[in-house]
Amino acid sequence: MKRLPTNVDGLDEVLGGGVPEGNIVLVSGAPGTMKTSLTYHVLHARALEGVRGLYVSLEQNRASLLDHTEGLGYRLDDTGGKLSILDLGTLRKKLRGSAEQPWMDLFKLYTQGIRKSFDYRVLVLDSLDALEILAKFREPRREMFSLIRWIRDLGCTTFLLGELPADRIIGADPRRAAYAKHKEDYLVDGIVHLRLVRQGEFGMQRQLRVVKMRGTRHDTGYHALVFDNGFRVTRGFA
Repeated sequence: MKRLPTNVDGLDEVLGGGVPEGNIVLVSGAPGTMKTSLTYHVLHARALEGVRGLYVSLEQNRASLLDHTEGLGYRLDDTGGKLSILDLGTLRKKLRGSAEQPWMDLFKLYTQGIRKSFDYRVLVLDSLDALEILAKFREPRREMFSLIRWIRDLGCTTFLLGELPADRIIGADPRRAAYAKHKEDYLVDGIVHLRLVRQGEFGMQRQLRVVKMRGTRHDTGYHALVFDNGFRVTRGFA
């Protein structure tokens, strides 16, 4: 099976070689767990290797996102045009008549339309929660099922970002733990959970767990997620 390397030191080892190509992966976690930064890192790293990627942002405008990611060392200009950012909110405001168009239709129109001229192989949607609110889901489970089925038809490796309150998992029975709001954790091929765990009296540590990943044998434990001029995942806790 072909795999998509993440280029995160230690993570590809945890994944058994990388994310199987074509998988839809839910990246869930509380605010501050670096979901945006981690998935942008994957896009940027693959773009440097010539693999086209699309980042669809609903929560941050393009300028804010670039200010954040370039501050971490991920320069868009270094990718040679292989990484594209779709700021759907700003685009909707600028285009005549699009303000009345349903958000879900707009998302599908541009995400699919871009592929005609920019055949991206990796997609990040930031975030499922924002899309649910903006599109005003009336039947969230049914509409989430339809969305994921539509994304699957794109045939690219996809990362879906989802907010998850810290108390949703901590202390939960792993057999009953939920990593998403509307059972989308059962629909996707992979789940990567990020969390913040207290260390000592004042410290906090980011941790990562690959909960599931179809098509590969992977480590299911929590590992420290460290950012220091790049991401790395350490076995055990640093």
